[in-house]
Amino acid sequence: MTQRMIILPIDNWNFSNNRPIFSHLSWLGTCLVILIFPLLAYASSTPVSQTGATLQSIHQDLSKNVDLQQLLSWQKTVRVISDNAHQCITERSSNLNQIDKSLGILGSTVAGEPKNLSALRLKLQGEQKNLSGELAACKVLAVASADLSQQISKKRDALHAEMLLRHDHGIWKQAVALQSVSAATWIDEQHFWLAHNGRSIFAQQNLQISIGIGVFIFVLLLFLRASLAKIIWRTLNLPNIQHNFYHYIALLAGIAAVATATDLTDTLSPLIVLILGTWGGYVPISMLLALALSPSGVVSRHLSWKPQTLRPTLRTLRFIAALSVFGLTWINISSNDPLSPIGQVFFASIYHLVLLGAVFWLVWQTGNRKSFRAYPLLRILILLALIATAIFTTIGYRNLSNYLFFGLLMSLLAFGVGLFFSWTVADFWIHTAQKSGLWQHLLRQRLGLQEDQPLPWIIWFSAMSYTAVWLGVAAFILYAWGLTHTGFTLIGKYFITGFAIGSFHIQPFRWVIAVLLLVLLFNINTLIQKYLSDNSRIIGHMESGARHSVLSIVRYAGFIIAVLIALSTAGVALHNLAIIAGALSVGIGFGLQNIVNNFVSGLILLLERPIRVGDWVQVGTTQGYVQKMSIRYTLILTFDRTEVFVPNSELISGQVTNWMYTNSVLRLMIPFSIAHDADIPLVKQLLVAEGQNHPDVLQDDPRGIPPTALLLDVNENALQFYLRVYLEDCNKSYNVQTDLRASVVESLLRHNVTLAHQQQDVHIIPSRILPTDGNMAQPTGGH
Repeated sequence: MTQRMIILPIDNWNFSNNRPIFSHLSWLGTCLVILIFPLLAYASSTPVSQTGATLQSIHQDLSKNVDLQQLLSWQKTVRVISDNAHQCITERSSNLNQIDKSLGILGSTVAGEPKNLSALRLKLQGEQKNLSGELAACKVLAVASADLSQQISKKRDALHAEMLLRHDHGIWKQAVALQSVSAATWIDEQHFWLAHNGRSIFAQQNLQISIGIGVFIFVLLLFLRASLAKIIWRTLNLPNIQHNFYHYIALLAGIAAVATATDLTDTLSPLIVLILGTWGGYVPISMLLALALSPSGVVSRHLSWKPQTLRPTLRTLRFIAALSVFGLTWINISSNDPLSPIGQVFFASIYHLVLLGAVFWLVWQTGNRKSFRAYPLLRILILLALIATAIFTTIGYRNLSNYLFFGLLMSLLAFGVGLFFSWTVADFWIHTAQKSGLWQHLLRQRLGLQEDQPLPWIIWFSAMSYTAVWLGVAAFILYAWGLTHTGFTLIGKYFITGFAIGSFHIQPFRWVIAVLLLVLLFNINTLIQKYLSDNSRIIGHMESGARHSVLSIVRYAGFIIAVLIALSTAGVALHNLAIIAGALSVGIGFGLQNIVNNFVSGLILLLERPIRVGDWVQVGTTQGYVQKMSIRYTLILTFDRTEVFVPNSELISGQVTNWMYTNSVLRLMIPFSIAHDADIPLVKQLLVAEGQNHPDVLQDDPRGIPPTALLLDVNENALQFYLRVYLEDCNKSYNVQTDLRASVVESLLRHNVTLAHQQQDVHIIPSRILPTDGNMAQPTGGH
């Protein structure tokens, strides 16, 4: 068998062992290896027998006292043996199947058959026997290696738990022990920090000159920063937000000058390194924090925080940044510190408590602010974890405290950086999708797009950017909690080769490829539809209904083909679709017709998009705006602010009026009844003038006709005029009608044009008038 080295990850700090069955199988694995050892030597090659001896030796040494490094080495060895055993099982099983098929073709021995046929049969039977022995040996190795791997993992977890839960001196005992440090040690400590090359650092002239150079450069740039800022801003046209960086430049330049001078003059003592390292790391971090938390920065734009909210958060973050840089610098130079380890542990515990307090205050502050107030449970869990870490630090569980301290702080840092980068990516893609911009204009010209057409693939590039950012955050958090390179290697292996859930084998890599392929095929289908609709030589001779049918068939066929190809790429057996279709047909026969009808109608609506969210539609007697579209129903918000759930089947089978399908332009015909004696040309002029004066009415626009006055009816009561106008936004229909009616009526009244009223002629017949006293009235000869 070929030997393949595979690095096995550490199951980080997993204290639970829920596999008691393997403890009962430990003796069984050893017995199998011992009993099968002669078979291994006979049936397999020498490396197989050596592998069995290796497993037996590891099992015997496992009962002894071993350290973590030895367990990790054994675990890697057992993993290699297990992988080789499974590969052997696969290869030998395949070879046995081929030999069985060959023997089945040859059949049993027949009298008088050719000698070469009998020799071939005997040869195949011998190979079958050898392969069967090797297959049995490989299966025994697979079982034994799996059992041994479980034992190693169990012992490794026990060692991890013992290390984490080891109790050392509490912070009070550490302080008491610090008092017992000898005077000579304190003198060495003083010399370590305050002396260099046998002399006090304050008495070294070269150090004083170096500090003077740094102070001079700092003061010089402090006076010149305003003029330099103006020159740089005018030359590079930088935004105003970056002006805040120039007061950091002077400090950073001064620190760099002091560091360079002290290094050249060999006066770089540990104390100077600590000071310069702290300030040198703090300044650029403060610049980034100022950029992110400025009133026009990324954080304020997405969280809508006011300046008075940003300032205290910025101060707290700066304090945490200063502490973090100080701690990193101190760790790098503390290896040569003459102070005893317990004394250093005391100062490290104090540092932990101060930094934990600062992070606690930051979480408490941000948790009470807008946008984070909606997650109280998460804030409580973080605060409790910080308190628990501080308690463990105080009472002396140093390993557990260090583990929680590093994991919590790095997780919070990763989450904050992830939010910042995700918001930055969102702003970048929003800016990219805008119509303005030189390179966007050039890109549209290159792709043959109009200025009002969106850039393709923006949504997918944005989604991939978000995914990359948060995958990086997740990887950093896993690393912070102890996942090593071997763990990431195993995750990558499972991501590519997959894992089994029951009888179903899942390969995440194939599913990712399937999703990307599905997106690509959908976009190709869209391009094909666009090409067919724009290319009149192919379907241009057809009538509009036929062209629409062809495009619909292409759309649905492309959708089905894309889904089938994606499912096949993901590893889904397509013959299972027939079983699913049969089950659905039975369900439909038992009364699911309406549900399936709405479901299929919803798919059609989502694919064809005859109505979209935000459209003004009318379905039967329901009229309003489409607020939500789902697979089963469509939610319409009426003008009375009532929500109506319309089944999708009614939108497919019934008549739907969409006022905003191709565009939101709306034609209005506003009637006006004018008296018969009015001046018709004057009335038309007044109506047109009022229509032209309204800002929401289209004037010289190809989508509509300019305002026009029409006389469409003359009846016994009035001259019926209509003012015809076109609106760019149909949502303003009622407001525009109100404005135009009011302005037209005022204009007509100013020009003495009378509005018509309903008229009725009354004819009085004297012969039929009856007096009130019952006597007939005499005719008067008039009406």
